[in-house]
Amino acid sequence: MIEISGIVSHLAHDIYAENYQPGKMTAFAVQDPKLREIFAPGFRDRLAQQWLVSVIGPTIERAWIDDCFSNRIGRGTHSAIGRLQRFMRMPSHSHYCRMDIRSFFPSINRHTLLTHWKTELARLSYPVQTLRQLDAVAQKINLQNPIHPKPALSGNLSLLKKIPPHKSLFHSQPNVGLPIGSLSSQFFSNVYLNPLDQFVKHQLKIRGYLRYVDDIIILGNEPKKLLEQMRHINQFLGDRLQLQLHPDKTVLQRVDQGANFLRYIAFPHHSYVRERTLRALRSSIYYFNYLFDPDRFPHGSKPHRGSWPQWLALHQLAPPLKASPAILKRMLATLNSYYGQLIHADTYHLRRKIYHEMLGPIKRYFLPTDASYSQLHIKQIWLFSPL
Repeated sequence: MIEISGIVSHLAHDIYAENYQPGKMTAFAVQDPKLREIFAPGFRDRLAQQWLVSVIGPTIERAWIDDCFSNRIGRGTHSAIGRLQRFMRMPSHSHYCRMDIRSFFPSINRHTLLTHWKTELARLSYPVQTLRQLDAVAQKINLQNPIHPKPALSGNLSLLKKIPPHKSLFHSQPNVGLPIGSLSSQFFSNVYLNPLDQFVKHQLKIRGYLRYVDDIIILGNEPKKLLEQMRHINQFLGDRLQLQLHPDKTVLQRVDQGANFLRYIAFPHHSYVRERTLRALRSSIYYFNYLFDPDRFPHGSKPHRGSWPQWLALHQLAPPLKASPAILKRMLATLNSYYGQLIHADTYHLRRKIYHEMLGPIKRYFLPTDASYSQLHIKQIWLFSPL
């Protein structure tokens, strides 16, 4: 506790004196839901980012459009899917066009971002000294080159080597790219794309538009007009933000065919989870069974993703494991994260099937919380088992 209070005290002093300097990051790769490069800031820098976003966020977000759903309290993926379904039910929306910005975070121009930040800073009504402190921290965070000082490498290093160069900050151009894994990057990605949102709403005047990070959907009745609007969006991205739409990820089709968006297949009146989500769930279930019974569930089929290998190594554990409250709680967190996605789609029979048919031997440790199978909990007898 004394050490943490000392870190907080020194950080507050540096921010007050406008001397804050970010430290080195930790780089690793994840595969859920796809292979990505993560740069995680240290504890001190996470505190600085939380302070910055908490102070500037409430004022700046008021100028964002309602249909920007990423990284905003009360506007997550489920809200975005619900909004999309409302758009799909409108008689004037028979078709949709889904777009994806190519290599978004690795392509953000940090100097262009700071130009947008200066515009937002001018809207904040804080004392001059506070504005200088906010500006100093924001500039240091957003201008930081994540690979200098050299980051600590963690996790499966072979995965880092598989990151394509155009998606890796280790290969980015000078002053280009924000690190995925930072709270500040999530917030400032919305600052960066707010001009696009304003352009689409107020100049293109597209009513059926929503964005979640770099995933974009527009809706309308005329396919040719949607394609024309898509070209205007791509031109704006290139001219103003040094970005471009991914040429192979634009989808134009009727709303009654469903929209693959944010891990769901959304229809006007219902939604399903994507098959990729179910494959990841099956893989996790298989891995959990492997941890308890490696002879019955061969090693070669276990997933190489997530934090489990690191956690097991840290606690010097190796299969076969004995059931303990700590292990079961970690498994439960993973299982309920999937149930949390499923509960927002039309998946009652699937949720029931997962418990009764898919869990396999680990079913003995868990029970459904309610008759709707909204989530699971650990059987009480296992919570009192020795570690």
